[in-house]
Amino acid sequence: MRLAHRFALAMPCFGVLLSVVMGSLPPLTMAADFKPPQRGLPGRREGAGTRDAIVCIQASPPQLTAILPETNLGLTTAAYPRFFWFAPKSKARFVEFTLSEVNEQREDQMPVYKTIFNITGMPGVASLSLPSNAAIPPLVVGRDYHWSVALICNPNDRTRDIKVDGWVQRVAPDARLTNQLAKATPVDHVSLYASNGLWFDTLMTLADQRCTSPKDAALISSWAALLKSVQLAAIAEQPLLQQCQK
Repeated sequence: MRLAHRFALAMPCFGVLLSVVMGSLPPLTMAADFKPPQRGLPGRREGAGTRDAIVCIQASPPQLTAILPETNLGLTTAAYPRFFWFAPKSKARFVEFTLSEVNEQREDQMPVYKTIFNITGMPGVASLSLPSNAAIPPLVVGRDYHWSVALICNPNDRTRDIKVDGWVQRVAPDARLTNQLAKATPVDHVSLYASNGLWFDTLMTLADQRCTSPKDAALISSWAALLKSVQLAAIAEQPLLQQCQK
């Protein structure tokens, strides 16, 4: 009886302790509930294992990968979003990024931005922010934009490039989401963007948080969970090659 009495007295304390411990556990699934748009567009999310790729890439899979949902379309509220891709270890020393606007009336694409920059050839998740300046117009809400990344394996023969591509569309956030974001903590922004299907906003926010706290286990786990939720488990543990946004 005395033992049972002590156990009964200890239960409330144990409950409080358990709630504290559970509350301190990292939110491993805060980005895993991403809801991609139902609409899909044609694209190549992963580079093909061609003979040129085998010669250029100095590692086994994963290949060059555009970090996008399986629909090849990512939504964003940003006028100048940030694009992410996984670059494998390769002999390439240059990458070309292109962004084009789809002209539905003429059924073609108009270039918006193109740049070629140096890389080290080391593997990791790379990114590029669309420059915000007068020469580059902001993304138009509701319009489709096509983007691509090419590893330039042979600058003298661009037919040997290894290329991936996908789509981005800017959307206007609804009043409910805007109100939720205003009241939420920065950490909660990730789950809000994810649950509203805003792929680029989710990635950008989580990547910035990881850059600020690179050893945070909760952020690392959330990033991995997000990529795994869109069937990108092969690159979920790869390092981020980025400079912190100032």
